Amino acid sequence: MSTSYKSLHRQMHFAALLLVLPALASANADSKLTSGSGPDGYRSYALKANADLAKTVELNLDYFFAQATGAANTREIGAGLTWYATELVSGNYRYSVINDGTFEVKGNEGGLSFALDTLWQGELRTSLDLGYGAFKYKFANPQTIAASNFELTQNRSSFGLSQDLAASFTVYGSHDRYKYDKNLDASILLLLRNRPLLLSRTIALLSYPDKTNTLGMTWKTTDALSIDLSSAKTTTLLEQEQKSTKLAVEYQIGDSLSIAAAVTRVSNSAILGPLGGTVQPATQSTYSEFTVGWDF
Repeated sequence: MSTSYKSLHRQMHFAALLLVLPALASANADSKLTSGSGPDGYRSYALKANADLAKTVELNLDYFFAQATGAANTREIGAGLTWYATELVSGNYRYSVINDGTFEVKGNEGGLSFALDTLWQGELRTSLDLGYGAFKYKFANPQTIAASNFELTQNRSSFGLSQDLAASFTVYGSHDRYKYDKNLDASILLLLRNRPLLLSRTIALLSYPDKTNTLGMTWKTTDALSIDLSSAKTTTLLEQEQKSTKLAVEYQIGDSLSIAAAVTRVSNSAILGPLGGTVQPATQSTYSEFTVGWDF
């Protein structure tokens, strides 16, 4: 049995576990299933499941798959824990593996979230989030000894702030900064990035970002309906600007079922080579997602 087949077999078992985990949980649990579509035959599927392991500890599992014409399939699996230590502080950890046909990226990331409003007993929630992650790149299918020995580490530090302006209205923002353990000039980056990227969470790892800024707001119009609007801008080491705007609407159907729909508009500036020629032209695309969530 080939290594790639074994890997796919394990991932399918992991995806099945996501579906049955909430039903097997003895305490609170929830799951979400998302289907996405976009240009060039883009299709994506995501599964998320959370289940209480103890009163203050939650298990988090996720699986993601994406495909498009002219691009290798992208898969991601993740597992983590969230610890609600006190009313003020919670912590989280996540291990992930991403494979887009060119790279296999293994990540370890963690964070702390502070409910600052508890310090002054405020009625409106104020949250501060701090995070750090390390992601190791290796070629997924190396053909030479040099490729087998290649390894690159990306480190990400993040800062986020969320503030309720009213009981039903929240604004938030975040800043992510990335560093690498090797000096990567444009010619090396272009050689490593010789395939199209699919819209997914993996794009933040696989496009060699330098920094990302995000701003957004959430409006809970009724007890059942909420609207979220966010905008993000990423600048990469190749001096490419990646901009996205996302509008999401979620509706709670009863106590245990919810549905959501989202539309994302993405625009990427052109990538220029070391001599000034255009390596990848500027693009604009629109993607949509539909999510069903259920609680147990």
